[in-house]
Amino acid sequence: MALVVIALIWLMELNRFQELQELGEKTAVEMTISHIRSGLRWEMADRIMTKREANIAELAGSNPVRWIEKPPEEYLGEFSAAPPKFPPGNWYFDTLRKELRYRPILHKNLECPRCERVAGEMALSWRIAPSGNPMFGRGDTVRVVAVTPYRWF
Repeated sequence: MALVVIALIWLMELNRFQELQELGEKTAVEMTISHIRSGLRWEMADRIMTKREANIAELAGSNPVRWIEKPPEEYLGEFSAAPPKFPPGNWYFDTLRKELRYRPILHKNLECPRCERVAGEMALSWRIAPSGNPMFGRGDTVRVVAVTPYRWF
């Protein structure tokens, strides 16, 4: 009887540990996207300050990883399709679709009914898209958007 109780407690703790790991992964993904958004804002500000605001629209469709100081450690590079080995926990930029993609390691608490499957697994995608808002009357701005909406936790 004691063994059953210990096994149940162990299973509950294991489940909680996996949930915490998934929460950590979600946080790392959100921090990466946040860094990309900040880097993109800095690039737009630089173009405005150097009177190149007309060139801001050309950022749409570019590789968002270009706008951060250091790519994520798990960044595989640019590919025209999913890389042959796209293991969970890795990022890549799809040059044909102009999307940054991430394949989650843990996705028990991830809801994304319209997410595309890559190598049989769910992949999250973002792109740099025009925002449609002219900033100070000087051309369009761009922003990082999720290609398909998702909810993680």
